Amino acid sequence: MWDEDRLGEPLPERTEGKERPIDPFDPPKAHLLGMLLIMFLGGVINEWLPSTLVFCLSSWFVISRKRGAPAHVFRLYPVSPSVLAFPIALALVFWSLEVLVLEGVDLLTRGLLSHWGHLFPSPIDSRLTFSVFVTASVLVPLGEEMFWRGFFSYALRPLGTGWAVVLPAVFFALFHHPLGIPGAFLVAVIAGVLTARHDSIVPAVVFHATGNAYMCLLSAIGNRYGKDVANVLYYSICVSGALLVLKIRPEIARLWHDVKQVFRDFGSRAFGKNFRLLFRHWSYILIVLEIALTVATVIVTTVTGEPVGIP
Repeated sequence: MWDEDRLGEPLPERTEGKERPIDPFDPPKAHLLGMLLIMFLGGVINEWLPSTLVFCLSSWFVISRKRGAPAHVFRLYPVSPSVLAFPIALALVFWSLEVLVLEGVDLLTRGLLSHWGHLFPSPIDSRLTFSVFVTASVLVPLGEEMFWRGFFSYALRPLGTGWAVVLPAVFFALFHHPLGIPGAFLVAVIAGVLTARHDSIVPAVVFHATGNAYMCLLSAIGNRYGKDVANVLYYSICVSGALLVLKIRPEIARLWHDVKQVFRDFGSRAFGKNFRLLFRHWSYILIVLEIALTVATVIVTTVTGEPVGIP
């Protein structure tokens, strides 16, 4: 874990030979390039390559002349196997809680929440074939963590740990299904804290992959054996998760402390300076416009009640 007194300072660099530094404007450039590739090669990408990995390839293209090693840029450093027990346990607890909250809100709104969510296309095929399961549980978490918690967070570290965790989390969440934005933001913050703590995306990948695999498993069991069987598994894991919280309570308390530190750093005196630095640049302006288009689509879909698709 980082030192509180140095939270707003850049983390120590792991240097591997001489290289030009990665700057905070490289990630949005890579994202925009990736979006162009997806637009022009959408059919090929959907069939052969998950779109999330396209952003990793576009990232490497953008910074290829800076001669940074992939492990360095994407923070692909190994960690002790004992470190991974907490992300696995936390994922089961978090995703169970997220489902419980969404079902509770849907019940209170008499089904309006689920009806609203069905207006927008789901990124996961409901048939859940083996290839879909592997993509959702392995390739998507790996690609998303490499880009958002690896490359994007790494590039923002000179602005402070808070910016390196929170800003990628905001973008990451807003590019998700509208129903999943709050959960995606919390997942991203937790993954960002785990990455900052270990200077490696491996714990974040395990956390993300465990949660996705858990949700895919519930969906697959529900499709094959019926919703009642899936509910038995879900509530069994909920009860086990409640008991598990007692076991990992010290780690959860430590994580909560780190999350508070991250948001304090993000909202520090340097907030205005960092905001002006980033959002006067064309790359961040274009990403904001992209998000604005997505938000406008959500609003139009909500008002009309007719699906128009998410960009």
